[in-house]
Amino acid sequence: MKKRTFRIVFHKALRNGFVIVLYSVVLAGNVLLKHDIVSAKESFMENRFVPDYFTILLVVCLLFLIMLGISAMVIWRVKKASEDKLREASVELRHITNSIHACFANFILEPGYPIIYASNGFYELVGYDKNEIKKLFNNDFTALAIAEDLDKFISLADGFVNGEYVQKEVRLVTKSGRIIWILINGNYIQDKEKKSTLSAVIIDISESRLMQEKLLLEEERYRVAAEISNDILFEYDVENDTMIFADKYKELYGKEPVIYKFSEVLREDKFMIHDEDMGVFSEYLRALSSGKEMVESEFRLRDVNGEYVWCHTRGKTLYGDKKRPTRVIGKIVNIDLHKKELQTLENKAKRDPLTGVYNKCTTKDLIDHYIEQHSEAKHIFMIVDIDDFKSINDRYGHLQGDKVLSFVINQVKMIFSAGEIIGRIGGDEFAVFIGNITSREVIASKADLLSRTLRTVYLEERYQISLSGSIGVSMYPSDGLNYNQLLDCADKALYDVKDCGKDGYKLFT
Repeated sequence: MKKRTFRIVFHKALRNGFVIVLYSVVLAGNVLLKHDIVSAKESFMENRFVPDYFTILLVVCLLFLIMLGISAMVIWRVKKASEDKLREASVELRHITNSIHACFANFILEPGYPIIYASNGFYELVGYDKNEIKKLFNNDFTALAIAEDLDKFISLADGFVNGEYVQKEVRLVTKSGRIIWILINGNYIQDKEKKSTLSAVIIDISESRLMQEKLLLEEERYRVAAEISNDILFEYDVENDTMIFADKYKELYGKEPVIYKFSEVLREDKFMIHDEDMGVFSEYLRALSSGKEMVESEFRLRDVNGEYVWCHTRGKTLYGDKKRPTRVIGKIVNIDLHKKELQTLENKAKRDPLTGVYNKCTTKDLIDHYIEQHSEAKHIFMIVDIDDFKSINDRYGHLQGDKVLSFVINQVKMIFSAGEIIGRIGGDEFAVFIGNITSREVIASKADLLSRTLRTVYLEERYQISLSGSIGVSMYPSDGLNYNQLLDCADKALYDVKDCGKDGYKLFT
């Protein structure tokens, strides 16, 4: 087809050039003939030489041949340049289609969608060559599609409008049996014979579909996990200070899942966060917008029932341009049961199982830690011994003795605040530590109150046991700088009380 076209163009150019040159030769010959007749007459009259007209005609013909050769050369150069450009364009187009896994095809819009034309890329995509497609499938494009997607081809024909753009995703089965996803992008065309066709670019989208399916699967996994675990996913917009919780947030905590001006709203809501955790929560709010890679915290959040539950929140920061934090993605996990179980275990480890006050090791650690944190203040340490407790055990039995001991310590706990340390440090001995004592009068008042509290009667159906206690008192920092030193001095003061008849208190001197 290309050679035939070139021959037609060349012959037309040759013919037109010949006519033009021939016309020029005739015209020039006519002028020269007239000129030479006149010149001949003058030459004859003047006895001069008459020129050869055939020589002139020969020169003109030679010029014609030269012009004809130049014309052929120009036409050849133009043809070669056109072929080179076409070849370059073809290579470039092939590179583009290969880079996007694309090919071209043209179909007739009738049952089977017969293939009129398809590029080499199409045959490479499906694994069949042109002859195999014709022999095995009679050029029917739908023979390559899986059965579930045949309806999509029917909708292609039903929606035909001349020049309308179409886009469909379908699955094909390749020669190797592999199923691939393709995207058909094309236009409907109706030719002069009123035959409807579809010219399309076909793109292999198998990889993107696989990634999309994996993403949907992951989203479904997260959704199911969130539903069965009570975990709440969240996304925090750093720039706009907007928190977006999963819908389950409203179900569990009674608040709307989208909170604008999150930091401001949560600081003003005095009941959403437990009072004791406001400091921790404020640090968490600062960390959200700080750009820290991982943001993590634990605090108590009020639920829909008005109860405070322990929550663990953990998020990862996402960054935009110039490492600027843009989002924090994470989740809130209800750890209330775990936290309470842990607190129960810690209490069991720290507490005396009989009386519920701190055991000896914990009492020592707490007192030393308090002194370290408040080394500039004055504190008092009191050791208490229940008078004649051994005789109570001997007379009424150890079980009854345990009841008496628990009764006495409960009485003592009633007169001291939660911030004061009470611990059992021996069989019937326990310690009381009071921090930040301002004067000696306060020490005497506290010791006297404790002594009067110990002077009581334990009543039961069969028993009525009179009780009292002896108290030794030491002071920080004058008598000691740590638990052991204070205990040693208080213990000496305790024995002085016992030597003086018991039922009283004494400050170490």
